[in-house]
Amino acid sequence: MWRVVALTVATFTVLLAVRRVVMVVSGLVFARYVAVGGLAAFSVNRDAADGYAVRFEAGGPAVFHNVAVTLCGVQGTVPAPPLRHTMIAGDGPLEWTFRLSEQVAQQAWVTVTWVRPYLQGVESESLAHWLQGDQLYEWRWYSDTNRHVRTVVRFAARRWSVGGETLRELPLQGRWRRTSSNGTADLLGPTATPPPRT
Repeated sequence: MWRVVALTVATFTVLLAVRRVVMVVSGLVFARYVAVGGLAAFSVNRDAADGYAVRFEAGGPAVFHNVAVTLCGVQGTVPAPPLRHTMIAGDGPLEWTFRLSEQVAQQAWVTVTWVRPYLQGVESESLAHWLQGDQLYEWRWYSDTNRHVRTVVRFAARRWSVGGETLRELPLQGRWRRTSSNGTADLLGPTATPPPRT
């Protein structure tokens, strides 16, 4: 009798695991083929001794909504450009120039944020650029599973003092990741690169 019960429980467990794997794989395929992509070119250049020029433009099939440029890490206010409600390929670039002293610029960075449709909802995205550097960063949200695991790990580290300070302050939502797409030439595709002469 107990063998039948154990066999039934094992069969249901395997069926549930197979169902879960099929759902995850089909979700990945669905996201790959349905999610609408797009390109963004973002640059921060030094104009004069203490002047900076910011430029952001969109390309590809995506529509960016509520595009905002913000100067971060600065005390006080530097007037930012107005919010762009909708931005698509072919729209004029969002350009902004401002002045900052050398000491203030060392601690400052510029972010561009926008919202765009993703599957059945919307997703916020962001790019960031230090004023004194040449690296571009993009914000990457953690998946729901990753967020759940990070929440459990952070709770355990705070509750039982496991793993040190790093795990007690583990970020839950996402992280900045370096990226290399930071020029207008990225929007041109193959026209920006000449073919080989062989």
